[in-house]
Amino acid sequence: MARPVQKIVIVGGGTAGWLSAAYLNRAFGSKVEITLVESARIGRIGVGEATVPTLRTTLAFLGMKEEDWMPRTNASFKSAVRFNDWRNPHPGTDRHTYYHPFFTVPEPPVPSYERPFHKRFGRGVSLAHFWTKLRLAGDSRVRETFGDAGMALQHLCELNKAPKPLPGSGAPDPGFRYAYHFDAALMAEYLRDLATERGVRHVVADVTRVTRDGRGHIDKVITETGAELTGDLFLDCSGFRGLLINQTLEEPFISAQDWLLCDSAIALPADHHPDGIRPYTVANARPNGWIWEIPLFHREGTGYVYSSRTTTPDRAEQDLRDFLGPRAHDVPGNHIRMRVGHNRRSWVDNCIAIGLSSCFVEPLESTTIALIEYQLALLVLHFPDAELDERRQARYNELMVNAFEDLRDFIVMHYALTDRTDTEFWRAVRENPIPDSLAEKLTEYAESVIIPDGSQLRLFETRSLWAILSGMDFPFTKAPPSVELMSDDAAWQAFEQIDKEREIYAAALPDNRTYLKTIHDGRADSAH
Repeated sequence: MARPVQKIVIVGGGTAGWLSAAYLNRAFGSKVEITLVESARIGRIGVGEATVPTLRTTLAFLGMKEEDWMPRTNASFKSAVRFNDWRNPHPGTDRHTYYHPFFTVPEPPVPSYERPFHKRFGRGVSLAHFWTKLRLAGDSRVRETFGDAGMALQHLCELNKAPKPLPGSGAPDPGFRYAYHFDAALMAEYLRDLATERGVRHVVADVTRVTRDGRGHIDKVITETGAELTGDLFLDCSGFRGLLINQTLEEPFISAQDWLLCDSAIALPADHHPDGIRPYTVANARPNGWIWEIPLFHREGTGYVYSSRTTTPDRAEQDLRDFLGPRAHDVPGNHIRMRVGHNRRSWVDNCIAIGLSSCFVEPLESTTIALIEYQLALLVLHFPDAELDERRQARYNELMVNAFEDLRDFIVMHYALTDRTDTEFWRAVRENPIPDSLAEKLTEYAESVIIPDGSQLRLFETRSLWAILSGMDFPFTKAPPSVELMSDDAAWQAFEQIDKEREIYAAALPDNRTYLKTIHDGRADSAH
């Protein structure tokens, strides 16, 4: 019987390192010794302040409760992403705006507005199919985007409502999916304290040398103090440097820069928007890329994601400061050069790259932390013994490349559907090629052929695809032929139910700041 893995060494802290440490410690307890070594000098990227709903499951696995960790990390709720100016305004309007809400996916028990379809048509037919049919028929009664038509959540975002009622209020809970905004540096500190309290060893030192054994596997990392850290497995959480996976093992990195033009960012703290603590991330299209606005409890995290081909860091920072006006804090901006793409293999021999050292799409849609979560779940599923079965590594690497390429296509799709040509950047976006896999998907989407949820791994489900496609005025050509043969009665029943829910939850749910204040003041004892 092969010897089990007994020692894991994690190189690098931040969200990737400390989430890895806490996750693997929770999975294996004291049976695996985990050491994390991080430099006191190397700054953290700190871009990943916005997340997607998968994080709620991950934090629950770690035993973390909202009333404990949210005040410590300046956290707030995220129910959606709002996209401003990604296309030219419609005639008679000032700007183009749409939402990508975190839809409630129809799973038993089925949400009320999906019940007519499950009762009549089974689990295959969705309200999105009928929305497409009615829009193509020119029915003005159905709302313009599926993000608005398919759920009450967009209207509630516009009202700055929290995604759930105050504890003990007796108000109905809509059961919405939501995610979080938080300060990434504070979250890393929280996870560090959690992990070390549970037995993870923490070493603060620079790694100055990495040695390999006769097989070429990593043998140990040596710090500036001369300490030698040996392990069976090494996790590279060193960020874009790829200290172990790229610098030591020389694994090639495959760039996605041909499809994603943005390669740089400037991050800056700011005061809250005049609208208050908005329960959504905002992505504002700008002349050379886009600006994020992430509302935390005490401030906002903002940043400009841009292409170095069309502007300079100084001009990008000035554009960001001009956009924010007096809201911008008078501190130096954090300039970041992004490495967009993925390693050919994220798991090589006894080294596994997690987070930015493995792959990165870009900050749009907040996928970085979700990819870390996915990698950790995959690692536990494919966890090796000391023999390091190559089949487990091969399967892990195959799944990681598939996940990256699916997310890459999803992000490129946002750019591919623009009609803006007003600047050099947006003209380059319009002229830029797209992956063959995305081109094939868009051809299928035009005819409402979208792979059903559950048939493959996908971070964003079909309802998210419909929200982006409809929000970007995608030219659907037809609804599913089966839906053309069906009565619209169930669809109108669902739309009427959603209209009722808009009214009910608009009256019942608290203002986002009000709910967050109960958590940050320590009064939401039952919120989790």
